[in-house]
Amino acid sequence: MKLLNVLLFMFIFSAVLVAQYEGEKKPMKGQEKGMAQEQQEMTPEMKAWMEFMQPSWGHELLAGMVGEWKTTSKFWAEPGADPEITNGNAEAKLILGGRYLEEKHTGTAMGMPFEGYNLMGFDNAKQEFVNVWIDNMGTGISMASGKYDKKYKTYTMYGSMTDPMTKKEMKFKQIVKAPDKDTQVLEMFMDHDGKEFRAMEIIFKRR
Repeated sequence: MKLLNVLLFMFIFSAVLVAQYEGEKKPMKGQEKGMAQEQQEMTPEMKAWMEFMQPSWGHELLAGMVGEWKTTSKFWAEPGADPEITNGNAEAKLILGGRYLEEKHTGTAMGMPFEGYNLMGFDNAKQEFVNVWIDNMGTGISMASGKYDKKYKTYTMYGSMTDPMTKKEMKFKQIVKAPDKDTQVLEMFMDHDGKEFRAMEIIFKRR
């Protein structure tokens, strides 16, 4: 399929998919059979795009993070150091028809006002969660991706950011746990002299 046809298909079907997900449109009696027949007549490319566009189980997990949260953050500059402890707030909502979670964080860091934005999604094609973070404490963009362990209800993501001192890529591991619907725990692990150490912990409590 030519690129133009693919883009045209995406444009036509996106409105239908969003309406179905949000419950704004439901098939009338007698239309179910026709819709099923149309799906059978789709090309493999069209079916692949529909599966890619439709919110899935991963997006249902993101929906559980929606709400207002009180946060308690701990930051460690190096192993064995005393942590800096700060309090803040986070507001999370779904955007683009439930396909992405947008979080706004406010508080303080190093004695200064802090503001950060987190965008998280689930890539149906890769079957991975993806995460993008920006804040007012720098001018870089942090990106990470990883899997969800359904048994332990844990997200494990790997990413990188720019080290402002060395100007080189700095890798990290991020683990998010949700022990219950009103609690989340985020931990970030960095490299220090070839060894992994916990550099940050944020505990979210639903307001």
